[in-house]
Amino acid sequence: MIAPMAARLVPDPFDRASWLFELKWDGLRAIAEKDRKGVRLYCPNKNDFKKRFPAIAEAVSALDHGTLDGEIVALDEHGHPRFDWLVNRGKQKRVPVYYVFDLLRLGDKDLRSEPLYRRKSLLQKLLPKNDTLRYVDHIATEGLHMFAGALALGLEGIVAKDPSSPYVDGPLVTWHWQKIKNEEYKRQGKVEFRQSSK
Repeated sequence: MIAPMAARLVPDPFDRASWLFELKWDGLRAIAEKDRKGVRLYCPNKNDFKKRFPAIAEAVSALDHGTLDGEIVALDEHGHPRFDWLVNRGKQKRVPVYYVFDLLRLGDKDLRSEPLYRRKSLLQKLLPKNDTLRYVDHIATEGLHMFAGALALGLEGIVAKDPSSPYVDGPLVTWHWQKIKNEEYKRQGKVEFRQSSK
């Protein structure tokens, strides 16, 4: 089992040339593995998610052998994440989706030493276009623009990633991935956000 790569919490959003910026989804982190023995779906503390999220496990079973990293998210009718629906499963009204942002293995090849931009390129080609498995897209360089969008939509925040970085198993925290959280930003009294002009 793989311990997911951790992102370092930083206080402020930033622009950085060539870096990748993704929306941070408010859900449950999960690793999905498919090999000759079948499918495994588990959270960072190694608890099994297969029975809890059978539709996601079934969707992963249709893929080529590989290992994915992503976030299981429950969405409301407006496409906004509802973490409480994941915790209180009786309130769940829709099948959760698996937002996938990294590919750690493809076939028998371990990709963790490969740069992130290559892993994401392979991931985008691997994932089918359906409502259960969703590729987490990104923008390059313009983290301030991405964070402004996350604030406007009421999302959890963003994650900034070095495109040349390897995948580093947790619990070690590096500077390769950095997260900026909406609530943390507001907690510091920074309720107004002004995007840099270019």
